[in-house]
Amino acid sequence: MTRSARFLLCFILLWCLCAVTVSADTDDLYRRQAQAVGVEELPQHLPADVQALLEQTQTDLLDPATYGDLSLQQVVDLLGTLLTEQSAGPLQALRMLVGVVLISALLGGLNPGDAPALRRAYHSVAVLGAGGILLPSLLALLDTVGQTVDAATVFLTAFAPVFAAILAVGGRTAGAVAYQATLLGASGLFGWLIRLWVFPLLSVSLAFGCIGTVTDDFGLDRISGGLHKAVLWALGLFSAVFSGVLSIQQMVTAAGDSVGVRVARFSLSGFVPVVGNLLSEAYTTVMGCAGLLRSVVGAFGLVAVVLMLAPPLVNCVCWSVALHLASGVAALFGLRSIERLCTVAAGAVRVLIALLAVFALLTVMATAVMSAAMGG
Repeated sequence: MTRSARFLLCFILLWCLCAVTVSADTDDLYRRQAQAVGVEELPQHLPADVQALLEQTQTDLLDPATYGDLSLQQVVDLLGTLLTEQSAGPLQALRMLVGVVLISALLGGLNPGDAPALRRAYHSVAVLGAGGILLPSLLALLDTVGQTVDAATVFLTAFAPVFAAILAVGGRTAGAVAYQATLLGASGLFGWLIRLWVFPLLSVSLAFGCIGTVTDDFGLDRISGGLHKAVLWALGLFSAVFSGVLSIQQMVTAAGDSVGVRVARFSLSGFVPVVGNLLSEAYTTVMGCAGLLRSVVGAFGLVAVVLMLAPPLVNCVCWSVALHLASGVAALFGLRSIERLCTVAAGAVRVLIALLAVFALLTVMATAVMSAAMGG
């Protein structure tokens, strides 16, 4: 066989090989990439109730169609189920608080007008009764929110390296490093701040609120309101700093990684003789599968975190509504002490709602912004 014939035969073989690579089953390549980075192990890091919610929404981890087929009716049904489950405790507390208000108003009406000391005693007993109803439930709510944040942090500890690996496979190495470091650092710092500062401050504010509603001369319930405002300001500052850091990293890493991908494609098509264009197309196919995997896994992470935070968030919203209604009923009957107690408790619940919202924002913004910046 002559040299030209051998060269022609090698060229045909290389062309066939590259053509097979380019036209290979993209679904098989997509699955193999997912298996290589450990995507299929992510659901194991979710609590059992979240896995049940994922089954209810019929969300398949690696099937892009399930995310596109997610309808508004499914979301409404899920919210209705959560509202039915999470509103039982607040409604029961509301009924008991209204009962305490009515009994206190009745006893206060029987009190002679010239006995203010007796009326104060009635109000103190009423506040103690309302506090006995509210404090155990609110402390249990604090514990539930803390456990939810811990579970979400554990999931993010497993999710962030997998998503970063997908970014790296897609040629976004700098973005992968920035995403993993930022998300894990922010979630760990957020959980540490909650356990070390926020929950103790909320417990102190509830104690001050109960004492302040009984002792009008000190006004300790105003200190509770100040503590709540300080925590909300701190959460707003944390969100602003996180958003700024994420935006700066996104602008820098996206530009650098985009240049790297373009250089790789140009090198394959320009410097590899004969089959450079085919190798460039094969490289584009691999990057396309990595981009699809990035979008799907990112969507799964967002759905999992939202479903994890949704039950306690709905519970907190139900508690906020119930406490505001109880405060209104107490104000209607002139029971200022119970009204102030419900206001302090509603302020603590408002802080819990802000905590869950900031944690959801932390995850959703980091994953969505990074995925969009990287072309997902």
